[in-house]
Amino acid sequence: MNQQRIQSAIDWLHQHQSTMLDELIALCNLNSASENLSGLLTTADHLIDLFGVLERPCRRHSLPPRSWTDDLGEKQEAPAGPVLEWRSEAGAGKRVLLAIHYDTVYPLTHPLQRCELIDSERLRGPGVIDAKGGIIVLKWAVQAAIRFELIPDLQWGVVLNPDEEIGSPSSSGFWKQISSDYDFAMLYEPAMADGCLVDSRKGSGNFLWVLRGRSAHSGRNFQFGRNAIVRASQLATKLHALNGLREGVTLNVGRIHGGGPLNVVPDLCTVRVNVRVENGEQMTWVEERWEEIHRELAREAPDFTFTFEGGLTSPPKVRDPSTLSWMHEVEAAAKSIGQTVRWKGSGGASDGNKLAALGLPNIDTFGPEGDGLHSPEEWLRIASLPQKASLTLAMLHRIASL
Repeated sequence: MNQQRIQSAIDWLHQHQSTMLDELIALCNLNSASENLSGLLTTADHLIDLFGVLERPCRRHSLPPRSWTDDLGEKQEAPAGPVLEWRSEAGAGKRVLLAIHYDTVYPLTHPLQRCELIDSERLRGPGVIDAKGGIIVLKWAVQAAIRFELIPDLQWGVVLNPDEEIGSPSSSGFWKQISSDYDFAMLYEPAMADGCLVDSRKGSGNFLWVLRGRSAHSGRNFQFGRNAIVRASQLATKLHALNGLREGVTLNVGRIHGGGPLNVVPDLCTVRVNVRVENGEQMTWVEERWEEIHRELAREAPDFTFTFEGGLTSPPKVRDPSTLSWMHEVEAAAKSIGQTVRWKGSGGASDGNKLAALGLPNIDTFGPEGDGLHSPEEWLRIASLPQKASLTLAMLHRIASL
């Protein structure tokens, strides 16, 4: 009987593929770049309306402002968008969290602002797979599970957060607050381009060096100046040279900012670096190398000051026994509806890294298939919307029966 209801629910999902597509286009055509507060608020209102079909009240949580150091070495703050949360009525079964972000990497100045069909099978647009397509998959799967009475005893929660693309600086505290409420989490980042789900992720952190020298007139008093850009370039070269010395570690010097009028020796320069590691031991190695570089620069350039800040905002997510056990459950759920699951590691980080570090096991690629994320060519395979919603449906039913 249950299998018949599951098949009926899957058929219903496939019958509504065009509606899923329409909802996705409307959602993606709303700009919700991580730093576009007005767009985030508009999108949050739209999502509350969209998820009204779940017939559960939305809890709208305010978040603390995000803070950062700007290119002049000054501390800045900006307000964050809200976290949106829905919860089932209390039950006696397993507790599962379904979550994904609603911010994107496309600011209002980016050329990709609206969706367009590439052909009958693919949709291009801002956030179609990262991760607004995941939002649509999540919403329809839960809607089908409720409609066909497949998870009456399952305790579930849905969370949509506004800042994952910038490292979840404001919502990290919210994850810490709710992580112990659940036994397992399903996140809706996109599947890999070849359809694989992710079983492990590198850790990621952003770091900032602020170098201060001494300004001077470049003609009259050049010899009294201390050029911060030159020292920053030397620092960047030393940091980049660490690549290849430890397998699994990458350091990307992503931004250098300094200088002004060409007749002034620049006294300030900032260097921003992204680091990816597979485990904590590798991060310790990176930090030790940085300390060595800092000491070298202090010896070579005593007239300069160097400050440093940052951290591993997303710890490595490893294939541990708990993750492996849930991977087997996903495989069994997929098999029950005629799908197969393949696995692959990823160098990218997600909120799944943070939840795993908080002790909540999770699989974080239940989203749709496509490619080109974070680029003007981001696209989604349209048929993967009901297919991935069907996988979530089967997984929810399986968890409810555990």
